[in-house]
Amino acid sequence: MLALAPATLPRLEDVSINSFVLLFCIGTVLLVSTGLGILTALRAVSSSPQNGLNEETRGQTGTLRKQRLGRLLSTAQLAIALVLLVVAGLFGRSLLRVLSVNSGFRTERVVTMDLRLPGVPPPGGPDKARRVQFLNALLARLRTVPGVEEVGGSNELPLAGSSFSDGSYVVMNPGQVSPYTQDLIQRVVKGNLDKDPALLAEATNFFEGLFRDQAHLGEADFAVASEGFFRTLGIPLLQGRLFDDRDSMDAPHVALISKSLASEKWPNQDPIGRAIEFGNMDGDLRLLTVIGVVGDVRDHSLEVAPRPTIYVNYRQRPNAAWQFSLVMRTSSEPDAVFAAARKIVHDLDPEIPPRFSTLSKIYSSTLETRRFSLTLVGVFSLAALILAMAGIYGVISYSVAQRVREIGVRMALGASTREVLGMVLRQGALTSVIGVTCGVGGSLVLTRWLQSQLFGVSATDPLTFFAVALLLLLVSLAACLGPAIKAAHVDPMVALRYE
Repeated sequence: MLALAPATLPRLEDVSINSFVLLFCIGTVLLVSTGLGILTALRAVSSSPQNGLNEETRGQTGTLRKQRLGRLLSTAQLAIALVLLVVAGLFGRSLLRVLSVNSGFRTERVVTMDLRLPGVPPPGGPDKARRVQFLNALLARLRTVPGVEEVGGSNELPLAGSSFSDGSYVVMNPGQVSPYTQDLIQRVVKGNLDKDPALLAEATNFFEGLFRDQAHLGEADFAVASEGFFRTLGIPLLQGRLFDDRDSMDAPHVALISKSLASEKWPNQDPIGRAIEFGNMDGDLRLLTVIGVVGDVRDHSLEVAPRPTIYVNYRQRPNAAWQFSLVMRTSSEPDAVFAAARKIVHDLDPEIPPRFSTLSKIYSSTLETRRFSLTLVGVFSLAALILAMAGIYGVISYSVAQRVREIGVRMALGASTREVLGMVLRQGALTSVIGVTCGVGGSLVLTRWLQSQLFGVSATDPLTFFAVALLLLLVSLAACLGPAIKAAHVDPMVALRYE
């Protein structure tokens, strides 16, 4: 179970089979077994010997009164088993729904390499160009690795558990992108606001007015990426173009936007050529011109709808690329690619330690919590189901053993094997129906607290309830079948001499 548990489980390192756990389990077993023994002993001495002999004489030792406790326990076992099986069924259906979600990218044959690059001073600093040169060289050399078909990178890898940067952006109207606006932004980028109070005041007034218009504001994730990032992960280009060599550091800054953002801000319109101000994310206030629309990606979780995203080119906005993840689609074994990529990084900068993985493993890790919950509840459900079957089998077997003379008399008076078989099965079916009914009622009350842990399925999903109830009824009848067949084959002559 520890091997299956997700790494995010609180206090996982404290889970162990220790002395306290063993003593608790042993004490629980002793308490329950002693309690049942005392209860059985009290029932045994609760009636007088004469009444017992009178009952034996009438051949009614298997009366309902004597079997009521056993049936009650069997009914409770069935109800508990049904509740656990319903929970397992709901978790299982939720997991299937999550697996059926389109993530927006492909994970097959994609290896990843995470890097933490040295810090960059404010825009225009000397390390800014050095970071771009490092990433250019790294991407170029990774493309030469045998078996590598495509290479890309981004500061935010989908489903990797990193917290995507998000913030407010402004959609600029064509009239707002004026020579004055371009000149002001250039002066802010090249100037020093701390030493130029007039420029600071002018820029403050301009941007405050820009962000004051709520109609043009929006919330989006901010990601730095290379042109190969989208091709490697199979993220489709829906409109326009991807980044390319034209988008250099000195060229006008460009952006790719996700389909959801285009639909939100430019429904039934062409977003290509529109301008966006998103400088609050990395300190670079230069406007971004939309050059393309790409498909939505479930970056945060498979269970969360895709968020609007703005992608910028790492060559133009390297400030936010201090953490950069390379993705490589390969036709060879991951270990060989890892070794070659590690050597390339060491040759370029031996002080940068790479961390490797595969996108399939990252994708699978997002499902660990659901798999663990399903496994945990499934194990308890199976245990409860086995106990319920054993309980029903024991109760029905005991009932048949106590009613051997009665069954013999019935068969001697003409009762057929089929009638005896039906009589015993009806007794088991009645217990099963009562237990399943109680379990369904309890499940309807308890599972509503699970709604927050489910995905794409209701806590009162009728299909799950029906399937589990039917399964439990069939399993219960199967447990009754052995004692029923035994009763149907009782020899009347032997049964009449049984006592």
